[in-house]
Amino acid sequence: MKRHVLALAGLSAIALVLGTAGPASAAKGGTCASFNVVVNGQTFSGDQKRTINGPITSIAVDGTYTEFSVNPATLAVNNYVHTGVASPRPDKNLPFNGRTTIFASKVPQHGRTLTGPLSLEINNESLVLQRSGGGQSMKIQAKDCHQGGIFQMEPEPGTVEVNTLGADWHYTGVAPGSSRLCISNGRIAAYDSPELTTLQSFAPQQARWLVASGGRIGFVIGEDAIEGGCRP
Repeated sequence: MKRHVLALAGLSAIALVLGTAGPASAAKGGTCASFNVVVNGQTFSGDQKRTINGPITSIAVDGTYTEFSVNPATLAVNNYVHTGVASPRPDKNLPFNGRTTIFASKVPQHGRTLTGPLSLEINNESLVLQRSGGGQSMKIQAKDCHQGGIFQMEPEPGTVEVNTLGADWHYTGVAPGSSRLCISNGRIAAYDSPELTTLQSFAPQQARWLVASGGRIGFVIGEDAIEGGCRP
């Protein structure tokens, strides 16, 4: 995605701390950058918190390490890409072979149309998007990091989430003694990280999760995934 810079003054900085059970775990070696978020063609960058009123026709998230698009009406995520950009610390580099689509889509099956204002928060490495409508609220939290806990989706109340992997990635099974569903491309370990969530079914390219109210599905990749019991 093309990067843009938009200077925005007079806005308060935010601090987003994500819990260790979810994508919030700290990136290894501080290998993170900051997102640009493009809403209706306007780019938002730097520490800020905004409320954007509709109509909202497009949301694109552009990072150094990760990129994805968001459906404004549902907050489904499409084309979640790791760019393959190297970590500034060579000892923390994962063996990416250029750009790779890790998730073709991450789709909440709530059946609602989100029409409320879009809440947008950005800090130096993290992003929060939130929107509601029809009795459903959806929140996305993401970090622009080379590896670690870097994404989570939270529906309220709960719903079913269907995650579909990119062509080069596959689900390999549940990590021993846990509820983590391991993901691999043959070189890199990752996993879906559930909280208050039940795995309904999975196949090599797709997993179906029932997320309870207050639950979420996160995504972890790299050393943290290996520590969590998954293997490349």
